[in-house]
Amino acid sequence: MKKEIFWAVFIGFIVGLLITFGIWQANKAIKNTLPKQEQTEEPNPTEEANKPVLTILSPPNELLSKEAKTEINGHYLPEAQIAIVYEKGEKIVACDKDGNFETEIDLIAGENIIDIYGFSKDGDEAKQTLTLVHSTVEIQ
Repeated sequence: MKKEIFWAVFIGFIVGLLITFGIWQANKAIKNTLPKQEQTEEPNPTEEANKPVLTILSPPNELLSKEAKTEINGHYLPEAQIAIVYEKGEKIVACDKDGNFETEIDLIAGENIIDIYGFSKDGDEAKQTLTLVHSTVEIQ
């Protein structure tokens, strides 16, 4: 009985090695046959300069606030959509005909990372990130 168990384990070990070797060889062959990726083009500085800029007018970045709410004001392209993603949720706001937007958001106690995305009708996109700290401690 012990002899049969030994041979079963030995044959299983050999079969496992053969399968592993086959998979290793297949991966090696696939890597050698894949075309090498071409280098990506460097961004054109003139295109970067012509992109519209999303500007946050208030609050300033890294603000320490005692208030649980803050108003975000900014400027982007006229009639663009602004998506604000913050700790307590998301908001979508439309820019007016001059490109201005504003909305109020709730802050959590501690650090708040606020991502503000701008999307124009022409497909332009921009992003700004604010870090605000809401302190619940009484500062004297």
